Amino acid sequence: MTKTIVHKNNLPYFGNENLLEIAPKRSFAGMIFELLSGKEADSHQLKVFETILNTSIDHGEETPSATETIRAAKDGKTISESVAAGILQINDTHGGAIEPAMAMFYEIRNSKHEIRNFVKEQLEQGKRLSGFGHRIYEVDPRSQLLFKLAKDEGISDEYINLARDIERELLEQKGKVLPVNIDGAIAAILCAFGWEPKLGKAVFIIARTPGLCGQFLNSSK
Repeated sequence: MTKTIVHKNNLPYFGNENLLEIAPKRSFAGMIFELLSGKEADSHQLKVFETILNTSIDHGEETPSATETIRAAKDGKTISESVAAGILQINDTHGGAIEPAMAMFYEIRNSKHEIRNFVKEQLEQGKRLSGFGHRIYEVDPRSQLLFKLAKDEGISDEYINLARDIERELLEQKGKVLPVNIDGAIAAILCAFGWEPKLGKAVFIIARTPGLCGQFLNSSK
């Protein structure tokens, strides 16, 4: 259950807490974590989640969302219109791969699929495995950072290990490097938090919006 602002006695409340009292005490990342999940993050979860947001904040002007934001800015659109145009480019292949990757990880775990057979079936059906492969990286350094940090902070590695097993199977069966990308890494960690797949796109949209604002400001000078 997510938390949103409600008004009681003419004051804003975040769940059952007075927003004006807790706002100076909480981090923005912590508020986002709690708003989406309905639960307050512990210090270890918060450090990993904040790093997820930080590493997703922008990835250059060539990403689909940034390209569309820049195009709109150069056409004279407002920042709201331009950033909205960029956000509309977030789908199951750009940024939104977190959601289907989470669903896939949960499916494998809950049905106890043999990973080798699961990957084989997906490839035979011509399906792309969400969260794997990148147009630039053979090893996504952002994923490596998140996995190391999750380990250091004591986050469950069940889904991280599952993602790495899929990565190895893809290499063996396709003979091609398809690394766990940042979407796959975030998906594995959000699964470790026990979050629902539908929260995946929300996390990416929240993280990337400041970057799109920056791309707009650079392009509308």
